[in-house]
Amino acid sequence: MLEGLDEEGCVEEAGHHSEKKRRLNVDQVKALEKNFEVENKLEPDRKVKLAQELGLQPRQVAVWFQNRRARWKTKQLERDYGVLKANYGSLKLNFDTLQQDNEALLKQVIFTLITYELHLYILF
Repeated sequence: MLEGLDEEGCVEEAGHHSEKKRRLNVDQVKALEKNFEVENKLEPDRKVKLAQELGLQPRQVAVWFQNRRARWKTKQLERDYGVLKANYGSLKLNFDTLQQDNEALLKQVIFTLITYELHLYILF
């Protein structure tokens, strides 16, 4: 839940000296996570309000949300991949079983035809 602790800091702008990266405290991350759960998109008014409430720059809030969406998307893709992989495994097993059943039935048909032809040959 507290994944954002090392994701935020001051953004270095071209031509300015870099500032020391400021990490978010636990309460700020909890508040950001709670807001993210409600809505993972950030409207400008909401961004400014949230930044003021948490004592952050609006840009820090925007970047945190952007990074959090990227992590959420990656995790969602991992979950989707796991589901697809499991479904593929199940379908592959079913396919292999059907293929074996089909081969067994084909052998039965061939055996039945040969037996029938042999029977006819013996009768006539």
